[in-house]
Amino acid sequence: MAGPEGLKRSVLRVLDFIFILRPTVVVGMWVFFFAGAVLAARASGGSLSLFFPPRDVLLGFGAMTAVLGGGCLLNQISDVETDRVNEKLFFLPRGIISVRAAWVELAVVWVLAAALAAPLSPGFRIVLAASLFLNVTYSAPPVRAKSHCPWDMVWNGLGFGFASAAAGWASVAPLTPAIIPLGLTYTLAVAGVTASTTVLDVEGDRAEGLKTTAAVLGASGAGALTLVLVAAAAFGGAVLRDPLGFFGPVLSLPLLIRANVTRDRAHRIAANQFMVAAFAVVASIRAPYLLLLLAFVYFGSRGYYRARFGFSYPGAGTP
Repeated sequence: MAGPEGLKRSVLRVLDFIFILRPTVVVGMWVFFFAGAVLAARASGGSLSLFFPPRDVLLGFGAMTAVLGGGCLLNQISDVETDRVNEKLFFLPRGIISVRAAWVELAVVWVLAAALAAPLSPGFRIVLAASLFLNVTYSAPPVRAKSHCPWDMVWNGLGFGFASAAAGWASVAPLTPAIIPLGLTYTLAVAGVTASTTVLDVEGDRAEGLKTTAAVLGASGAGALTLVLVAAAAFGGAVLRDPLGFFGPVLSLPLLIRANVTRDRAHRIAANQFMVAAFAVVASIRAPYLLLLLAFVYFGSRGYYRARFGFSYPGAGTP
């Protein structure tokens, strides 16, 4: 029988294949997905259970999670060398998981997404296909949107903000034009935090010849653009009277401003992570089960990264 150390290694090995899908990134999609589902229920004269979502919402949630998790995996496959320079996302650069195994896992999760979406409405499947397109073209050539400003922000904004909210809506009711202004508001917020995250990787991106937002505009320019986009999202949320679109950005602005003033890496990381947390808390008011999912990911990630890499993430560490 395997001893305690052998069991620990086996458990960590299984968890490697889960955390390479980057659940701490995928939670951003969850926030807007459940927001869209709640808004669709209200627009159609109903409501979602505060304690457990219905079957179609769960299937849609699983399908979108699989698509985005696969997108995060494809991103790492495409950026092994850049991640090595930036000392982040250690799974492939350190050989913890082989590139071949990563390709196999990618195929599995995207087939799973298709299977979960099969019983859902045509509208949902169209949104899922659009999300898949955004995930593929974000990382893979010839488009490789993540390497070009402003498409790195646009693709992230549309994928996390617009497509996620539309998918949540379509898992509850037919899509209507009402999703457009809401989706664009969420897109602005996500585009803003995307501009901020490029500041953290600017040196490695420039070394690899990538023309990301911060690589093109510089750290100061990208930071200033972040504030403009997040403030615009707050304005959109106020006009639409959407609590998520308003309070998520407003609560985040003070830390984003501090990061711009101090230009401190730790402040930048804290601001980016806080913005995700702020959106999550506001969204959880209408969908409390989201808070349980986020707590599970947060504490699970802290334990995993501490055991595997020796630092706590989310937190001061950067995976």
